[in-house]
Amino acid sequence: MKPNTRIINYVSLVQDGIMTVDMVPQDIRNEVTKWVRYFAGIKDETAVKDPEAEVKTPVVDNTKKVLDDDTRTAH
Repeated sequence: MKPNTRIINYVSLVQDGIMTVDMVPQDIRNEVTKWVRYFAGIKDETAVKDPEAEVKTPVVDNTKKVLDDDTRTAH
């Protein structure tokens, strides 16, 4: 379905940064969001990443601990 003029006007305002999608009237917010995503080239629903969902690589300590270091004593 093609968007009507009202939806395209709001899409243009969102793309230009004049307003955010949250400012769009509730009755057309879903359609405006759909077309903003379409014109931005977003094809899936995973455009917004949750930083908490990213897999964190565990830190491995590869340093060796010296238990009896005799180099500190003077001979």
